[in-house]
Amino acid sequence: MEIIRDIIVYILLGGLLSWYFYYFKYRDIIGGFTGGVIVGLLGSVLGVLLIRKPISATLDFLQNGMYISNVDLFTGLLSGYLALYVYNKINHDKTRKDY
Repeated sequence: MEIIRDIIVYILLGGLLSWYFYYFKYRDIIGGFTGGVIVGLLGSVLGVLLIRKPISATLDFLQNGMYISNVDLFTGLLSGYLALYVYNKINHDKTRKDY
């Protein structure tokens, strides 16, 4: 049963990514929406097989404070970035003027 659930999740991921590129961003994908689902499905499967271990090791390294401190650096960087992003949007996404 687990393998069937995993296959369904991969197909949903491919469909979601295809929807994002095809309908939301209006990108022209070879094969249309269905072609995008197939490419998204293959990309998600290959990503899990090839990239999961290095990303997992990197996240563990950052979450352990690079083995220097007890600070979760990944969460700190992510939440700090999100706070600055929201703050910038509140400020109407203004750019700096260099004099």
